[in-house]
Amino acid sequence: MKRIFKIIIGAMVFGGAWAATAHADPVTFGGTYSVSTSSGLGVSSDPLFPVFDLAPTFTLSPLNVGQSVTDNLFTLYANQQAAGKQTFSVAFDFTQPPPSFGANGSGTAVVKKQTYFFGLFYIDSIKNNSIQFTNPLLKLNFGPNNDGELDINLFANEYFPHTVSAKFTFVKDPTAVPEPGSLVLLGTGLLGLCLISRRNRRRA
Repeated sequence: MKRIFKIIIGAMVFGGAWAATAHADPVTFGGTYSVSTSSGLGVSSDPLFPVFDLAPTFTLSPLNVGQSVTDNLFTLYANQQAAGKQTFSVAFDFTQPPPSFGANGSGTAVVKKQTYFFGLFYIDSIKNNSIQFTNPLLKLNFGPNNDGELDINLFANEYFPHTVSAKFTFVKDPTAVPEPGSLVLLGTGLLGLCLISRRNRRRA
C-alpha cells in the first residue's frame, strides 16, 4: 500500500507541475481588424493625410500575463460628405493563438462645418474632444477552453490628428490541454498501478 500511495502522490505532483508550466512561455497575438464609418467620416493609415491603403493586419509582440502593448490603429477625418454626429466601428478578428476569436468596438465623433471668407466656402472637420466610445474596454476570451482573457482598451487623440489607438493587455492564461507526451506518462503510471495491484492480489 505504501508503494501505491507513493505512485499516486507522484502522479499528483507531476500533474500540478505540468499545469503550472504548460503556458509559461509568452503568447503572440495576431490577426486583422476592419473599420466602418458613417457617411461623414473617413479612415486613413496616415495621421496627417487621407491615405486609403489601410493595412489592418497586425501581430503584437509576445506578451506574458500582466503585460500590455499599445498600437495605433487608424486616423479619423471628415470627408466633406456630412456634418453632425457620425459613427464608426472596428471589428477585431484574432487568428493567433488558435482557435480564432474576436470582438467589436464602436464610437461617435462630431463633424462641424468651418466657414471661411464670410461664408464663401467651408471645410468639414472633426470637433475637438468629441470622440466618444460606446464600449472602450473589450474583454476577449480565447484558448481551447475559452477561459483565457485579452483586454483591449480603445482611446483616441482628441485633437488633430484624431488617431484611434488600442492598448492590448494579456490578463489571464488559458487552461492548458494535455500534450500527447503527458498523456503517455499518465497512461504508464496507471499501467504500473494496475500491475502492482495485480501482484498484491496474487500474493494474497
